[in-house]
Amino acid sequence: MLNQQKINHFGKLEMAFEPRRGYTRLVHVYQQPPLKASRELYEGSDPTATVFLMESSGGMVAGDRNEINVKLAPESRVRLKQQSALKIYPSHTGDHCTQAITVEIADEARLEWLPEVTIPFERAKFQADTTIRMKESSTLIWGEIIAPGREMRGEVFDYQAYQSKYKVYVENKLIAFDSIHFKPQEMNFAALGLLEKALYIGSLWIVSPLVKNLNMRDLQDLIQQEQSLQASVTKLTDQAIHCRWLAKEQRTLHKEINRMFEHMTALL
Repeated sequence: MLNQQKINHFGKLEMAFEPRRGYTRLVHVYQQPPLKASRELYEGSDPTATVFLMESSGGMVAGDRNEINVKLAPESRVRLKQQSALKIYPSHTGDHCTQAITVEIADEARLEWLPEVTIPFERAKFQADTTIRMKESSTLIWGEIIAPGREMRGEVFDYQAYQSKYKVYVENKLIAFDSIHFKPQEMNFAALGLLEKALYIGSLWIVSPLVKNLNMRDLQDLIQQEQSLQASVTKLTDQAIHCRWLAKEQRTLHKEINRMFEHMTALL
């Protein structure tokens, strides 16, 4: 008999954007399955290039690796959106799925990464590393949501491990570092200071020279309008703020984080 071995996916996606004739264009793209990018989409005369990111395999399994590299030339305006939730399948071999995202944002460029959900299935193991390097004059609005699992199937914190590191550098200076390392079998999420009664975590990172003009009290009032969520805004530097939500269900969280996302894009 033939020795059948699983072939792990190694997805790669490289994208470079720059302004051309009044619009931001995707001037370079390299795609290695299962990762793929759509063509640029535009809304009327808005020069922002909207690109959808796709994962054609339907999810990541043990040993899979995805790498995404994004570069924005000066004055580029880009909005990236995952086509669907990122699904992390059970690890039957004990190996992790890994995802590495690297972003470079040049002077006066702007990147918006719309929030989508990462769903670690029962017995899944996932590692993510996101590194963003930007200039003082550039703008970043980045959202993400972490689910406890396939809640509707009764899978709540049944994965083995979830680890993520998120770093933002401005002019090569680290201004934000967020590390999450969950091992549900070794942790009591209901404990005070952890998730308590929450199941979902939402984050929104905003970095822009215009942040200094924002009224933090107004933002706190705005983010706390939905009483079923726990939410707060933290000012990291004069040009950076972080919003975080804890929620019991996904739909309300998704609605609120998108509302804040659109509010921030309008202000900045």
